[in-house]
Amino acid sequence: MKLRNKILIGIGLVWIIFLVLTYAGSNVFLIRSFLSLEKDRADRDLGRVDQALDQFDYSLYTYTSDWAHWNDLYDYMQGKNPSFVPNNLNMTAFVNSTINLISYWDKTGKLAVGIAIDTDNSKYIGYPKGLEQYIYPGSALLDRHDVAKDIRGYVLTDKGVMMIAAVAITDGDKVQPPMGAAIFGRLLSEKILKKIEDTTKLNLSLSLISQIEKDPKLEKVFKDISNNKNGHWNSPINEQTLQGYSVIKDINNKPIAMFQMTSPRSIYLTGVEAIHYYLISFIVLGILFSLLMLWLLRILIIKRLEHLEKNVSEISENNELSRRVNESGNDELSSVAKRINHMMNIIEASHLKLEHRVEERTQELKQTNIQLQQEIVERKTVEKELIIHKEHLVRLAHYDNLTSLPNRVFFNEMLNKTLNNARRHKKTLAILFIDLDRFKNINDALGHRMGDLVLKEIAHRCSSVLRAGDVLARLGGDEFILLVNDISHAKYASPVAEKILQLCAEPIKIETHEFFITTSIGICIFPGDGDSLEDLLKNADMAMYKAKRAGGGIYQYYTKEMNLEAHEHIKLEGALRKAINNNEFILYYQPKLNLADGTMMGVEALIRWESPELGMVSPMKFIPLAEETGLIMQIGEWALKEACRANKSWQEQGFKPISTAVNLSPKQFRHQDIAQLVKTILNETRLDPEYLELEITETAVMDNVDTAIQRLNDISNMGVKITIDDFGTGYTSISYLKQFPVSVLKIDQSFIKGVPGNQDDVAITTAVIALAHSLNMKVVAEGVETPEQMQYLADHDCDMVQGYYLSRPLPETKILLQLTQIDSPSVETTS
Repeated sequence: MKLRNKILIGIGLVWIIFLVLTYAGSNVFLIRSFLSLEKDRADRDLGRVDQALDQFDYSLYTYTSDWAHWNDLYDYMQGKNPSFVPNNLNMTAFVNSTINLISYWDKTGKLAVGIAIDTDNSKYIGYPKGLEQYIYPGSALLDRHDVAKDIRGYVLTDKGVMMIAAVAITDGDKVQPPMGAAIFGRLLSEKILKKIEDTTKLNLSLSLISQIEKDPKLEKVFKDISNNKNGHWNSPINEQTLQGYSVIKDINNKPIAMFQMTSPRSIYLTGVEAIHYYLISFIVLGILFSLLMLWLLRILIIKRLEHLEKNVSEISENNELSRRVNESGNDELSSVAKRINHMMNIIEASHLKLEHRVEERTQELKQTNIQLQQEIVERKTVEKELIIHKEHLVRLAHYDNLTSLPNRVFFNEMLNKTLNNARRHKKTLAILFIDLDRFKNINDALGHRMGDLVLKEIAHRCSSVLRAGDVLARLGGDEFILLVNDISHAKYASPVAEKILQLCAEPIKIETHEFFITTSIGICIFPGDGDSLEDLLKNADMAMYKAKRAGGGIYQYYTKEMNLEAHEHIKLEGALRKAINNNEFILYYQPKLNLADGTMMGVEALIRWESPELGMVSPMKFIPLAEETGLIMQIGEWALKEACRANKSWQEQGFKPISTAVNLSPKQFRHQDIAQLVKTILNETRLDPEYLELEITETAVMDNVDTAIQRLNDISNMGVKITIDDFGTGYTSISYLKQFPVSVLKIDQSFIKGVPGNQDDVAITTAVIALAHSLNMKVVAEGVETPEQMQYLADHDCDMVQGYYLSRPLPETKILLQLTQIDSPSVETTS
């Protein structure tokens, strides 16, 4: 059998084995994975059914609480207000709220008043049978002695499954002792079931226990699920469809009904289709790969072997000792050809005469001599190149290639020698850590070539202040370090720093550009601020960052307090990272009042951090740190999502829709995907964009105006309102302000504090209101703390206000009380 056929059979067998193993593996592992994913998806769907049902039950509970904690009802239960029933218990109120059972029971367990309503047909009906198994003297529903312990759940009646809620009857402030129990019920009707289907996007049906007992198969599933911890079960019924079940238990933890969910097996079918496509692709690729391998073997090996065999046969048959086989290439076949030629050379050489061999030897010696001469010349050339290269490497190892200043390595060597000398002779020296402020903007805007030219000019200017014995080095990027040697006192480092600040601040003209550079300098003194190279460099760097955080353009001496601040900074950063993972953040909400009609128009979401270790941490402390470390992106995204979720939740609970304002940090706004993030969160929370308001500072939008306009338009086009926060503290141009899609200007509280006594603040506040109204914008004044401020703003047509005078920021549980008061004006304040 030829070699070509053997190779073809070998490749075919290997590929078949690989395909068999691949198919078996995909069926064993991948199909199981898809089945597991399908089961998890079904469990989550059943969980969403339970959650939707619980929302209806909770809304019944809150409705019952409103009707139980009422002064008028409390008086009625004491026999003091007989008009309570005709004045309040009317069918319309309960039909609109889908309440099928209303009953009030006194402390002895006797029914004081009760109504059963068919809400679908708006008529009174008889007391549902089956309730007597749950409502009787001494039952859990009537035992309402503790105001804080209410009951809600489900009961089984002849009308079907009924949601039930039992709340103690008290006065509006929940101060007086309970006078009995309020028990309200809502039937789990087809209408509610349809709402659950619409909410969960699932195909559902409800079976009562009486219906389940008639179907042996359904009864077995019901019994198994009843003993299951989460009350769920799902299983495929065929290749196309999956069924899931969820049990409903009454307030006595007894199973009374069961939801049945039917959904297509999209995950499983997609997985099977993907596996088939994967296998077909492998087969096609295998065939192509086999053909390619055969072609390559033919070109690279077999054809050359056949040619080699032909040459050797011709040499043997014709006795052509001077002929040689082709030995081109650099592989094993070439090596074989060379060995064959070598043997031919030996055979041919044995037939040459002695003089030919002498002549060959002489020629070889001459050639060897020439090669030796060439090697000597080459070696001398290489030695010269090595000396030059060594000098260049020494230069590269100790000096910065751009500025020709000493680099970090060389500076550290010189600093160590200087420190040893200073210790022996008790001398004082200073380390100045120099960093250019906002140098990155030059590289980003004009490129690194222009930035390098600026660095060379700065290095030249700083070098001009050096004395004999001082050392200036470039550490990298825009960082320089200066060793001021042998000073008599630490204060003599100040003139050097001031001179550097002055020289760097002078305009730098390069080509057609003019730059104005400021620097931040940190000063560290030996031996007072450190004894080792590491301590001195670390402390000088710490002082430099202190100067930079102070605004830049200044110098700062190192102090021991900086070290403590650095440790505190590191500790706080670690706690902040844990806070993100441990969900330690919460949102508080501060109301915004419409001055025209006195209604609450919206709230501002304000983040708070409740740390288990540090307690309540001020936003003024952790927000700048989050900005510095980049954690503000995760925190800001969480705050935006949580605020949207809460607003949507309030609307679903029946409260009047209001807008929620969320602050965007400058770093968030500069992120290129901010508009997509807002859109994604709105889609996830299902909040209408008109109820979201984003507050952005002047500084953030003016950093890059063209980009800011594009991003603001992208957000505004969704329907989200844009507010310029802290207006008046930045440097927004009026011409740019007209281009921004801004709906609201927010006057900074620093101006409101001086109203109406400070004329400057009054003038600024009045001007901002007039400016906003001329641009068809609304105005919000924040930080209102006195009635005089409130009155002045109302008199001068300010649209909305917020501040401690109206309300401090409140947690969600307390802001809901504010929403209830707005949404229910007919209810007394004590209810």
